[in-house]
Formats: sequence, structure tokens, C-alpha cells
Amino acid sequence: MGILGPAEGFQEPHGTVRPSYLILHDVFGKSPAASPAYIRQNLEHLESLPIEGLAVYVRSADQSLNVTMNVAKNEVLGVERIAKVLAPLKGLPLRRLSQNFAVVIPRRPPDFFADWSGVVTNFADLARAARDVGLKGIFFDNENYEAPWANYPDGTAHREKSLREYQDQARLRGKEIMQAMVKEFPEIVVISLHGPYSSEPRAAEPLFPGWHKANELLGPFFTGFVEGSGKQSLCVDGGELYYLRTDEEFQKSYLWRKRTIASDSFNCSFIPPAVRAMWQARVSVAFGMSTVAFRGKEMSPAILRTTVAHALVHTDRYVWVFPENVTFLKPAKDGGADEAWVQALRGAREDSDRALRAQRK
Repeated sequence: MGILGPAEGFQEPHGTVRPSYLILHDVFGKSPAASPAYIRQNLEHLESLPIEGLAVYVRSADQSLNVTMNVAKNEVLGVERIAKVLAPLKGLPLRRLSQNFAVVIPRRPPDFFADWSGVVTNFADLARAARDVGLKGIFFDNENYEAPWANYPDGTAHREKSLREYQDQARLRGKEIMQAMVKEFPEIVVISLHGPYSSEPRAAEPLFPGWHKANELLGPFFTGFVEGSGKQSLCVDGGELYYLRTDEEFQKSYLWRKRTIASDSFNCSFIPPAVRAMWQARVSVAFGMSTVAFRGKEMSPAILRTTVAHALVHTDRYVWVFPENVTFLKPAKDGGADEAWVQALRGAREDSDRALRAQRK
């Protein structure tokens, strides 16, 4: 069960049985995007949704600067330019939406053995700017979208180097980035949509289908985040496992990611003993949901309600939803998701609270 006790300073959402937050990741490949300017202009509608936070697409209103898509490059964006894009979020009268994150999508990061100084600077500057406008941290969509940057050996520049050498170097880059962000924002929360299960060959199917065959370096990179974290920061294994459906599947997924993978008995090759010792304190397990069918598993508002409810019961803190066939950013009358989808999220919170109350009796 994902009930190990909240982190220091963690505030419980009003009316819930225990701390858990539902985040809307309604940003990628859609119009409109949840940009800072859009959020300010449509705050009343967004605050009416049954969510506690947004994944913020960090793009300027005139689309001249897309921070989200360019952080993981060596071209330094500059903290002033990033802050200007985020400026519409400053001072917003937020009531419900307390858990908002700046989205980062790595398009073509450098090879892990190349120069990463610009990338590290960009992450640090984004962390500082995010802190200054009241965001909780970074929402890191860490898939290999435009280039196989986390794939060994296909995405690497030095074929003569071993997998272990690349694992260690990926871990170093993750540590450098996290240390730089923590320096600017000690309480930062970093949600990586795919956790280290994506690189572990022994991750049991069908809970974790063989993604390790093309993501050998994502797990080490995440491990570097954990290694570089501070006592006040948090690394979140986002659990982009859209096919989970039953309560048992969520529970097994949680336990494997929270405990098994970092245990000495499992002996994961890219999680060193020093990081294993801090794993349960520094790593939070989350779950991601999609609004479309995935890997043969059907989806509908009714199914979304039950799966989100299971996720809220078993998460440490966060559950996020990625709507691929609808958008929650607009009201139904303007082409947004119809009431059935909105009610699915509202009902999921009610169902999860009911289940948790029953457990406590």
C-alpha cells in the first residue's frame, strides 16, 4: 500500500482522507495548451475541475519561446527569459490548484558523454523561476520522442563504451541536474513520468512490459536524480503505466517500485548501495492514467473512474491524467470534455476516500 506517511511539510487537500493529489497533464500536442498565459486567462474554469494541479506547458503567449521543449539542450535559455514566460502565474489567486509543475520534454539531449553544462544550467534556471512563481517543481516527460537518447547502444555516440559505463555516466548527469535544481529550489518535487522500471530487464511482465530493451539509460538517469536530491526535495517515479486496471495490479506495481527494485536482495545493477539506503525516503511512487485504450485495455469514463480511484488509494502522493482524446482545459460548451469525463475524476476521489475510510475501520 502507498501509505507510508506524508513527507515533512506536506499539506493535506481539504476534505480528503489522506494526502493525495490529482494532476492534469493536458498539454502535449493539443490546442489550447496549458501555458502560463492560458492558465491565467481561464483560471475560473480550471479551478472548477476536480483536480489539485496542472502540468504547465512553459511556452510564451506569442510562441516565440518554448521552454518546455528546449530545456534539455546546451543552448542556455537564461533565467530572465524563463521567468518572463512563467510570469503570468505569479500572484494568481489559487484556491484548489496548489500542485502545479513546469513540464520538460527532452527532444534531442546531448550524448551522456558530451558536454551537459548548458542542460544543467537550464534545469537550474527553470527550477529557480518555477520556485519564484509558486510551482512545486518539474514534470519531466522523459520518453525518447525525437531521438533515442536513453537507448543503449542505438542512441549513444560512443559504441566502444560498455553499458555499465553509460549507466554510470547517465547517473552522473542526473545527479548533476538534480543538485543544480536543489541548490536553487531546496523543496523541489521532480516527477519523472517513467521510473527506473523502464530500464530493469527483470521487471516482471505484464506489470512492466519489456520497455528496458529501448530505455536502458532512463533508470540510471532517474537514479542520479535520487542521488543528487536533498532532504527536502522529492523524486517521483511517475508510473506511466496506462494499462493498470485492478486494485491488485496497482498494489503490486507500487510495492515493486517502492521496495523491490532498490532492495539488496534484488540487486538492481544501476542502483548502488548508497542510493538504495535512501530510496524509500527520497522516492515517491505515483501513477499515470490515459483517457484512451492502451495495450488492449479498454477505456471509458466509467473505467477511468475506477482506475483513478485505485491509483489514489495506492499512490504515495500524486496521480496524473493525460487526456488524449478529450481536453479538460475548455468547458464542454466550448468543445472540452463532456461531463461524463469530469464526473469520472470527481467520482474517483469520492471512491478512493470511501475505500481508505473502510481500511481504517
